[in-house]
Amino acid sequence: MSPAKNQFLALFSHITRRSRGVGQAATPWFTKPIASAPMNGWSGPKLVAAVANHGGVPIFPIGYFTDPAAILKDLQSILPLLSDNDQQDGIDNSQNNNEELTKTEFLPYAVGFITFWLDRQGPDLLLKILEGQGDLPRSTPSSGTTTTGLKKVLRPPAAVWFSFGDYRPYLKLVRQHGAAGTKVIVQVQTVQEAIDAQLDGVDVIVLQGTESGGHGAQRVRPLLSFVPEVADVLQEQGKAKGLKVPAILAAGGISVNAQFRAVQAMGASGVVIGTGFMPTFESPGPQHAKERILKTGDGGDTTVRTRIFDELRDFGWPEGYDGRVVRNLVTDREEEDMKTRGVVEPKGADAFKVLREDRTGTKEDWKQAVKDQDLDFIPLWAGTGVGLLKKQVSAAERMDQLLGESEKDN
Repeated sequence: MSPAKNQFLALFSHITRRSRGVGQAATPWFTKPIASAPMNGWSGPKLVAAVANHGGVPIFPIGYFTDPAAILKDLQSILPLLSDNDQQDGIDNSQNNNEELTKTEFLPYAVGFITFWLDRQGPDLLLKILEGQGDLPRSTPSSGTTTTGLKKVLRPPAAVWFSFGDYRPYLKLVRQHGAAGTKVIVQVQTVQEAIDAQLDGVDVIVLQGTESGGHGAQRVRPLLSFVPEVADVLQEQGKAKGLKVPAILAAGGISVNAQFRAVQAMGASGVVIGTGFMPTFESPGPQHAKERILKTGDGGDTTVRTRIFDELRDFGWPEGYDGRVVRNLVTDREEEDMKTRGVVEPKGADAFKVLREDRTGTKEDWKQAVKDQDLDFIPLWAGTGVGLLKKQVSAAERMDQLLGESEKDN
């Protein structure tokens, strides 16, 4: 797909693979309007690199970070996996002229922050990433310059993603401290949030539908109505107020080419894929969980939205959010309690009791389930499109399937 013909890809046209010979033009890194979702535990360096190498826009999950140094080390571990050898060891400016040095270069991936968690931890890690500390500089003389006296340049990521909370203070930080050309992606769950993001000058808006796996707003609409309404409203706002119209990505239950084409027809430039990448070879998720995903049919019935696992994990998710998971014993017992005991939302000790059929469960039972990776008790986040996934494939093959470029079954 030509980046120039796709609004989302066009935003990243300044990020290119290096030319391999004299007179050869550099080629765009991002050629497929597919972003991999920032999924904790499922979007590791191998998946990020695989998506980037095949022309997609990978988003590395910063998640519930408590150790910024470990995050930066993870980011650096992506670079040796990239297919462009010049990306692996940072920028070598020894052959560049001064005109080329005025252009900021970028790493071919984005980073994704949980905004309310960023509020708690502070912006230091975000600022370090914007400075390029996730890059791997090439070895040079101790003076920190190349043999020609030109300084090395550490690269920031192509974009920063914010979701679940007030992104505006961090949008300001990116604009003030980030390089010109660093894009901002914001995930929203309502039409008004999309309008506000346009007014704030956000580059990309991700419309998250109720079909989406993992966390989202408890009150959120299906993509079938969400995407076209937002697309129309943003165009109207753009014309009426002279505002830039951000690129739109659709997220939620998208697993096959027909769905991809449908959301594009409704006004989206591309898609964000989470569940679809979970059972790929490159994802770091456990194999038994991947197999469970591939055996799960009828995703609209076999997945359910709940807050019970946030109570059990004690991450302090704000009110108004829940998460879609594959049904298991915990969600079944939660539903039973709602019907027979009138418990609307188990909290505290009641949440742990849901783990045990005799209602004597404790926090130790939860810890043991996590240690055993017992999917009857711990969450397997997945969207409604899980029932369309039938076969374990590579990330590249999954992308080709979505774009209708593969004859193989899902």
